[in-house]
Amino acid sequence: MITVDEVTPEVLRTIGSSIVGISKLSDDTLNALINQATLIAESDGMPEQVKVRDKIIPALNMATLNMSLHLVTVLGKSAQGILSEKLDVMERHYADVSDRGWLNSSKWGQLYMWLYRKYGEGSTPRIAVIPH
Repeated sequence: MITVDEVTPEVLRTIGSSIVGISKLSDDTLNALINQATLIAESDGMPEQVKVRDKIIPALNMATLNMSLHLVTVLGKSAQGILSEKLDVMERHYADVSDRGWLNSSKWGQLYMWLYRKYGEGSTPRIAVIPH
């Protein structure tokens, strides 16, 4: 069982094993994406930890993990809509992602958005002008 005390390239490869091409990315590349994802999560106001029913949840690590995996998907073959590849007899399966927003283009981005809305600054009420 993997516990996510820290987001590392090994953790990304294990949890994101279904992402096309992740196994070929170097540790340096994955570490750079983890650093970028951490900056994004911190700038989005993600708290380091939250308390849920007397349990401490590592919200910043969860957000960093989800954003890191999202960045892998949008930078790699998954960004082209490729869901899977088979090399022996060339075979590709594509997903239509043309009508999705940037974060909605992967399940990892959707998980990040959920955390952002629940714990980050995405939960802050915004002033909106409602036309009438």
